[in-house]
Amino acid sequence: MARVSAQELAELVPCAVADVERIDALGLLARDDADLYPASDAHVVRLMAAFEAAGVALEDVARGARAGDYSFPMGLFLPDPVPRPESYEDLGIRLGRSPELLRRLSRELGLPPADDDLVRVEDAEALTLLVTALDLADDDELSRFARLYGGAVQRLVSSGLQFFDTAVRQRVDGYDLPMSERDALVYAKAATFTELVRTVVPWLQGRHREHTVIDYIVGVTEELMEERGIAARPSRQPPAIAFLDLTGYTELAEDRGDEAAAEIATSLASIVHSATDHGGRAVKWLGDGVMFHFQDPASAIVSGLDLVEETEREVAMPARVGINAGAVVAQEGDYFGRTVNIASRIADYAQPHEVLVSEEAMRHADATGVAFELVGDVSLKGVSRSVRLHRATRAAG
Repeated sequence: MARVSAQELAELVPCAVADVERIDALGLLARDDADLYPASDAHVVRLMAAFEAAGVALEDVARGARAGDYSFPMGLFLPDPVPRPESYEDLGIRLGRSPELLRRLSRELGLPPADDDLVRVEDAEALTLLVTALDLADDDELSRFARLYGGAVQRLVSSGLQFFDTAVRQRVDGYDLPMSERDALVYAKAATFTELVRTVVPWLQGRHREHTVIDYIVGVTEELMEERGIAARPSRQPPAIAFLDLTGYTELAEDRGDEAAAEIATSLASIVHSATDHGGRAVKWLGDGVMFHFQDPASAIVSGLDLVEETEREVAMPARVGINAGAVVAQEGDYFGRTVNIASRIADYAQPHEVLVSEEAMRHADATGVAFELVGDVSLKGVSRSVRLHRATRAAG
């Protein structure tokens, strides 16, 4: 493990040397007899700054640490910080790109520049790769890439830590062990969890990429074949958008509190994955519901019936689903357009326990075991023309 001076530690944080000395005086850093610190103490200094930003007095933090109530071995699950040898100005000159663009990309990746404008080595390497690999993209397109991946990874990391807290830390807190042993066990499990994530994330990215790239190449090749007169594009069912909505979720949150509502959302997450059995994909979570994309309307309708039944069985809350079919605009992992808007409004109109589908969805659905009952031409909020709706149910027998 690298060991650094107080000045070098302050540069890694970054912060003033006086901040390092103040935190060291409280006994919160691991300075050795040669007045050197482990480089991982830079994370401890950042942690102490976060405590102060939250209004927690460092004297109180230090008192608990001295009593053995907790410790902060950050090196177990965070890598050593890396140097910051150049500024955004320097990096911009080296790449022949605007320094302000590089700062903007950092912010949109979720890594805003430090006050001293210096760039970590690994950040400079990633920004260099970004602007050179996407040299045909304009600045706005580079920003879209940064937002797409930055936002997705931030959500993944935050959700992973929430999972660890529930599945590991809170469980260990219930063990009949001395506090110091519980802390040591949590930190050991945190190190293992970190290694698990380092392995699983790139593996999953590669596996999902296999399927997505193949689908992408099929679509692009079909388009080229049609443009160049080789063959007409095969006709397919239009995609479908479905919205699953829990009725009474807001009232439950008001009556039983946020924790009860969060438990419902966690239970719903496990149910939602059943939609993948019908080729569906959960596009986004909406607090009290989920938006799905399906390759065809029949799959959406069968899945909608399953989702309503499973949700009410597992969550004990009435659910409803609205489904529409038609062209959609795909962008940054989301879907937009009139088809999406109408599907959302259909879900709003549906009563508890209902799966309502548009005429367009029903007309393109060759769904075995499903019956349809005409609801009628309905005026939906925000939709200029009435929409003909049908109620989907399990076919008798």
